[in-house]
Amino acid sequence: MFFAVYERLNFGPLEGLRVGRFRFGVNTSFVVWRLGSTWVESGPPNRWPQLRAFAQEQRVETVLITHHHEDHSGNGGRLQELYGARVLAPALSLPLLQSGFPIQFYRRQVWGVPPRWQAEALPDSHQFPDGQGRTWQALPIPGHAHDMVAYYLPQEGWLFSADLYVAAKVRYGKRDDRPDQEIDSLRRALQLPFEHLFCAHRGHVPNGRQALQAKLNYLTDLRGQCRDLHSQGRSPREIQHRLLGREDHVSYLSGFHFCKSNLIKTCLMF
Repeated sequence: MFFAVYERLNFGPLEGLRVGRFRFGVNTSFVVWRLGSTWVESGPPNRWPQLRAFAQEQRVETVLITHHHEDHSGNGGRLQELYGARVLAPALSLPLLQSGFPIQFYRRQVWGVPPRWQAEALPDSHQFPDGQGRTWQALPIPGHAHDMVAYYLPQEGWLFSADLYVAAKVRYGKRDDRPDQEIDSLRRALQLPFEHLFCAHRGHVPNGRQALQAKLNYLTDLRGQCRDLHSQGRSPREIQHRLLGREDHVSYLSGFHFCKSNLIKTCLMF
C-alpha cells in the first residue's frame, strides 16, 4: 500500500503525529511534534485534515517553524487563523511565507501547496519562553535551506533538528543546497549538550549525537573525495558515477531538481 501515512508517536510528554500522502520512504512522511500547547512545525498542507484533528485534541498556543519549505510551514496560517496560535518563524522565512516561493511538481504531489500567510519573527535573541515555563533556543543551521533553524530545549536536552539530519549518508541534493554551510551547521549543533534528537522526517533518532556526527563525517569525506578527484582531472559526471552511481528513479521523478549530480556539483562549488 503506497498511500496515506498516519502514525501516533510518543516520547515521554512529547507527542508526535507522522503524516504523509505516500509511503515511499522517510522523505515522503513528516512528523509534527507537540509538547503541551507548543508545536514544532505545522506539517504539509495536503495533510491538513489529519493535523486539524490533532489540533482539536489540545489547545495550540505556540507553533515553531524551522524554515519556509512547504512540509514544515504548510499549515502555519491555518493554525494562526483558526486557533489563534502564535506562529514564530525565522526572519529570513517571513517574506517567502507571505509572498510564496517556487514549488516543483514533485513537491506539489508529495506535500501540496501552502496558502500564503504572515508569521511572527523569532525574537532577535533566538531565546524565548513559550508561556508554559519552558525557554526555547533557536540555532541557525543553514545548508539545506538558507533560513533553517533548529530548536533546542535545554531543560530537557532535546534538539529538534528540522532537516539537518534525515539520513547519515545522503545520495541526492537540491540545486540550492550548500554542503559547506551544512557541515558548519552540523558542527554547531554538536556543540550543544543535547541528549535526544528529533528529526522532522525520521522522528526520534536513537543515539542522535552519534547520528549527527556520522553525517558530518560522511559529508566532510564526500566533499574531500570530490575535490581530490576533480584535482585529478575527473569530470563531475565521472565523480558522480564513481562515488554515488548513476541517476535513478528519484532523480527522474524530481525532474533532476533532487539528484546525485546536484550533490556532487555543490560539493565542488562550495
